[in-house]
Amino acid sequence: MKPQHRKYGFTLTEIIVVLTILAVLAAILLAVLSRVREYARIATCLSNLHQLSLAALSYAQHDRGALPSDYQMPGGYWYKEIAPYDNNIAANAICPDAATPSKGIGNATAAWGPVNSAGPYGWLQGATASYGLNNFVNPGNSIPGISSFASVSLSGNQTFYGTIASAAGITGGGNLTVYGNLQAGGTINTHGHVYISGTQTPNLPSLQPPSVATIYQNIENTDHPLPVSGSTRVINFNSNPYQIINGDLSTSGQIQIIGSGTLLVSGNIDISGWFPANGLGTANINLVCLGNINFSGQVNINGGIYAGGGLSLSGRYNLSGVMVSDGAFDDSGRGTYVQRPPPSFDPRAGGRDLTEAQPLFGDCIWVDGSPAATDAVPTNLSLGDQTLNANDQMGRFCIDRHLGQINVSFTDGSAHTVALAQLWQLNWSGNFRARNVVVP
Repeated sequence: MKPQHRKYGFTLTEIIVVLTILAVLAAILLAVLSRVREYARIATCLSNLHQLSLAALSYAQHDRGALPSDYQMPGGYWYKEIAPYDNNIAANAICPDAATPSKGIGNATAAWGPVNSAGPYGWLQGATASYGLNNFVNPGNSIPGISSFASVSLSGNQTFYGTIASAAGITGGGNLTVYGNLQAGGTINTHGHVYISGTQTPNLPSLQPPSVATIYQNIENTDHPLPVSGSTRVINFNSNPYQIINGDLSTSGQIQIIGSGTLLVSGNIDISGWFPANGLGTANINLVCLGNINFSGQVNINGGIYAGGGLSLSGRYNLSGVMVSDGAFDDSGRGTYVQRPPPSFDPRAGGRDLTEAQPLFGDCIWVDGSPAATDAVPTNLSLGDQTLNANDQMGRFCIDRHLGQINVSFTDGSAHTVALAQLWQLNWSGNFRARNVVVP
């Protein structure tokens, strides 16, 4: 009798178990592949931020150390300013995890822009980006363009490209446009036809402009200025770049400036004519005066203006540089001011002394941000702070873009992935005080 061979097969239960195991393995594999792809996107994002930082640092090398700005300057804001130093900025400004334009404010998965060219942010000029600039590294914040120990009053027809700071209060009226920020130790009161593109921060504690008397003394002791010889209607710096007038500089005529340099005046400056003389263009000069400065004529200066007393502008002007007043700053004139880095003798010339690298660019829902340690964690980490609240700007950076983290580049050129709670531990500004937060 032939032995019978039993036929074996898979039972239904065994088939179900095998299929379940395969499904679990497939899910694990897909999760791993998804995580690998995300890590690749994070690496691309870090590379983008590194390139943007290198471009910004290259820009600074060609602009006397000033990093890009967060507001509209004549040359544009940071995206346009660093474009000549980044031959692929359109691609480097886009994070792979937020590549879709939002046509406005971005979020964790969408880039900001392009914005309506006719709207209040039309100066963004149609750009789209996934990153924002830390406002505290640009000259409009770390170094105010116009600063006063007393009040600041703006009541003429002016356009300012830079930050205005007052240890007291700021009053703005007339026909005023400021492409920058207002900072005050007291109140800020604007009325009339006024447009401010940046933030307005009143009641800042311990806001201290530089001391003009200290700057004057340092120049006098270190650079040994020569007394101005002959008529004060001609200032010739070809013999010495530092010169001094012991007394007042007062004239209703035209003053000719030859060469460029720094003029110290121990008394007051009162000029109602042309400065420099009509037809001579712009004077490359730094004025450091222990008394009051009053310009009621036509003033064209590229350099620093420092008044140990009050500083008054009531005529027409075209100014580029910094203006500092140990007294009140009163501008009822008509003209344009463009902020430029302080001259080498100014203690602020190197900007803030950093003990560690500052964040420069980061994943962000908007073009810029000024984070404060007191800012709250956004309630929605996918959207961040869509209101663009001027007093709560960490919410522009605190978004869940990379697995509960964002990428940040720094002023030393490096780029790192930072957990959201650690954003409150970074050195955003010289006044930033780290604190612990809980991010859900």
